[in-house]
Amino acid sequence: MKIPCMTRLPFIVTGLSFVQSELTGIQFDNLTLIATALVLGAKFNLTQISRMWLKEKCVSTLSHFMSDAKFSTYEMQRLYIEQALLMYNIKKRKGFFVIDDTMQHHTKFCKWIHGVFVLFDHAMGTNVKSVCIVFLYYTNGDEIKFVVDFRIFYKESNEMLWRREKRHHHKTKYELAVEMLELALKRGFPKCTVLADSWFGIEPFIKELRRLHLSYVLEIKDSYTIRQPCKKPKLTPTGKLATNQYDTIKLPLFFQTISSFTKCGLEADKQAGKEKKSLYHTKVITGRLNSIKGKHRIVESIDQRKKSVKYLVTNELHWETTMIISVYSYRWVIEEFFRNAKQLSDMEGATIRSEQGVTLSLCLVSWIDFLLHLENYRQRTAGKLTKDSLTIPSIVRQAQYSNLKALLDRLEKDETFVQKWLKVEKEHIEKKRKKHKQLIEIDNQDEMLFDLAA
Repeated sequence: MKIPCMTRLPFIVTGLSFVQSELTGIQFDNLTLIATALVLGAKFNLTQISRMWLKEKCVSTLSHFMSDAKFSTYEMQRLYIEQALLMYNIKKRKGFFVIDDTMQHHTKFCKWIHGVFVLFDHAMGTNVKSVCIVFLYYTNGDEIKFVVDFRIFYKESNEMLWRREKRHHHKTKYELAVEMLELALKRGFPKCTVLADSWFGIEPFIKELRRLHLSYVLEIKDSYTIRQPCKKPKLTPTGKLATNQYDTIKLPLFFQTISSFTKCGLEADKQAGKEKKSLYHTKVITGRLNSIKGKHRIVESIDQRKKSVKYLVTNELHWETTMIISVYSYRWVIEEFFRNAKQLSDMEGATIRSEQGVTLSLCLVSWIDFLLHLENYRQRTAGKLTKDSLTIPSIVRQAQYSNLKALLDRLEKDETFVQKWLKVEKEHIEKKRKKHKQLIEIDNQDEMLFDLAA
């Protein structure tokens, strides 16, 4: 049994006001109702959301709003970005663009949900039915964090029931990322450093980043090779000097030839009683990769805790090792967003089938993340926080506690509220419970024996 929602959260109502120009009053009311319920612990299930508001809005009304209401999600996203740029004054700040993809797993009715394909999940090691979404995230390396844009990934050739003879243009994940970066720059974002894991550390994507004049720190796979001067001059079959006077060697083998390394870690904190801690053993060179054009700064980083090795590449040739690793560590903010979106906003639980419904649910999850971080930012800049900034789960718990307190006050003042609450829950239980079939006498045994004797 979920605790009922008493009132719409103030920071949700005021925070989502940027879309009021695109929605009617009733539509905006439905949007804030759903967003508040998600923050207060509801699953992304319209039936449960309706119950938490004691059927203030019926399920069909919410379903119509999500799937069939007349509005433009593209225009709402544009208004959202304008609001983010204004609130954080992003145009005068340089930050980081983080790119990554995640899977929205589905089990129920998934064959009819827009964007569902049979995809290989590397984390699970098996094929699953899911929606793959590529996200573009922004952070300044501190308290400013929010989703800039997202795109649904469509497989090139796969017939799913949700398509219904509709065709969506196939684009690779890096093409979707480039499309979002171009749109972000067009909307007013400054040229930020791009961070991504090894799935985006490929030559076509790096080529596009150079075209956009963006700096980057990307992880690359250890299968890449690096150029080094050849020990003996290479000759053509005719005996002339070859144009390319270099050999290629894989990154792990190349870095084994380098003996010197640098320890990167954390400084000692006397107040906390923490000593110096070495986290990474790093080696760095400036060279050229065989399959990626241009000169790069290449870092081998060995995690001392996990005993894992990563290879990072950047076009910022003047950066030191500690700078490169520190910048790449900001990529973790998008992993935190994925965790919060799935655990707190129930991104994977949304089973709305239409394209508009899927898009709006992803927008809503992104906007909730933005408003939660904005609330934290406001409290911190206003001096209300005496210690470090709050985490997103702690802000959610604060909202849930305030709602619980409002519920207890309501129960003391209004006795009929309890009866209304119990009535809604009773209707839900009776509707959900399976009706057991009773056995009845189909044939009379005596009559059957009489018929056989005759």
